Amino acid sequence: MNSQILKLEAPYNIIYAGGRIGRHIATMTVWEDSELGIYEASQYPMIDEGGDLAAGALVTEAELCDCRVICNERDPRIGLRSLAEIVKYDFEQEEPVEFAYLWERLSLLGVKVVWDKARDEKGELLKDDEGNEIDENVYEISISFDGTHRHLLARSYVSSGFYFYARGTVEEVYKELHYQHMIYESMFDRDALLIKFETPDGWEQHIIDLLNERKEYYEPAPDEEQLI
Repeated sequence: MNSQILKLEAPYNIIYAGGRIGRHIATMTVWEDSELGIYEASQYPMIDEGGDLAAGALVTEAELCDCRVICNERDPRIGLRSLAEIVKYDFEQEEPVEFAYLWERLSLLGVKVVWDKARDEKGELLKDDEGNEIDENVYEISISFDGTHRHLLARSYVSSGFYFYARGTVEEVYKELHYQHMIYESMFDRDALLIKFETPDGWEQHIIDLLNERKEYYEPAPDEEQLI
């Protein structure tokens, strides 16, 4: 087995690597030689996760081709939909780490969210008394549902700016959606984030109503038996 480390130069990309977040400071390439040449070559990122974690950690949870660039530290900002894409990609992993951890690590690395700009009913930008554009803090998220209340899948769209995902019984799905709702708003409490829900699936409007009321647990609908 052979290996070689390629040290990268600042400013570094900040990447998602197998559930870990960090500055991509180097890449390790490993390979084996054969009579016919090099084969089975793989690359793994080495990262600086910031905070009190030592820089230079080798990420073995994911090869470099499976990592995702979040932003560059030269301009450590990320748009809402790009952030939602990272959250969606995390949910697609075998062991998602979830948004609270992702944002904690991103915050340690100085990453900021680029919010949408608030607009009035005519679509015109809203400004404060000094003429500065106002950031939007109220977002309506559309949740789609598939399946029955015994086997339910719920998810939002990345285009909405916040990604939600849950599957299981209706009680499990509701508990997870409510948890994600509370995490998003608590992570951005300084921005006064307010998330409201809607759905194109009228038969699941009851779940949406409970989420908007911030009920901690699922409460059966009057016609629950028809939805099972």
